[in-house]
Amino acid sequence: MLKTFIAVADHGSFAAAAERVALTPAAVGAQMRALEDLLRRPLFDRTGRAVTFTPAGVALVARARRLIADYEDLLAEAPASDEIAGTVTIGAIVSAMGALATSVVDLKVPYPLLDIRIENGRQPDLYAKVLTGELDAAIIVESTRPDGRAAIWSHLYSEPLMLVAHARVALPGVDAMDLLCSQPFIRFDRAVTTGARIDLLLRRCGIQPNELVAMNSLPAIVELVRQGAGVSIAPVLRHFGWDRDPALCLLPLPGKPWARRVGMLESTRRMSVTSVIREHFVRKHGCDTGQP
Repeated sequence: MLKTFIAVADHGSFAAAAERVALTPAAVGAQMRALEDLLRRPLFDRTGRAVTFTPAGVALVARARRLIADYEDLLAEAPASDEIAGTVTIGAIVSAMGALATSVVDLKVPYPLLDIRIENGRQPDLYAKVLTGELDAAIIVESTRPDGRAAIWSHLYSEPLMLVAHARVALPGVDAMDLLCSQPFIRFDRAVTTGARIDLLLRRCGIQPNELVAMNSLPAIVELVRQGAGVSIAPVLRHFGWDRDPALCLLPLPGKPWARRVGMLESTRRMSVTSVIREHFVRKHGCDTGQP
């Protein structure tokens, strides 16, 4: 709450402070009312439209700055061996959960004081939770990049979009267009970014596939393909070994190749710790971080 209070003092309004600390203006207002209740004195004069401090509020600004500075100095003086410690919570989309979990297990050995908790979730929910501070980081598909004040995006790897078919229907000489026109189609949910991209590709190619079902789980979609229920267009998930599955055939799509970009979104508050997790993930899983 004190950091939010200082942000109000520095930026002159609840709205400007909200942008600085990655909260909504309503959340900033709620925090300031809670701080007033805790200190049992009014800190703001709310009779006008602009934010004006009461004498108690003016006095608190300097004290709050000293308290925050002392706290940050205390953290900076911690021994080097204890720097990577505490609890962090990392989210991930379902396709990255397995790879993240193996990295977390590995990191228990060199960093016994670090408690890493992992959370599965939907792409938009994970993105929002990092920006609000509910998560320290998340492995998600790239969408809108943050401005760098509340969170930082780092590319990890790409997953190319391809047609996925059962090996027995993907005969020699048969291409993706042939299969899309002749086989039942298992669609990836249009409500997610990648699903919308697939829908755009189909429309550009003038294809109206014989849709069997729409689903929002890529592993479940590919399992239906493996059982011979139809074909699908999907990003080839990096850690699932579909390219080595003898029951599956991956075919290129017409037009310019496209791949979805997966990366880690990290809150700037805990990057000294989350960067260690990201760097281990890159080393362990051979990520193509050289891409911009």
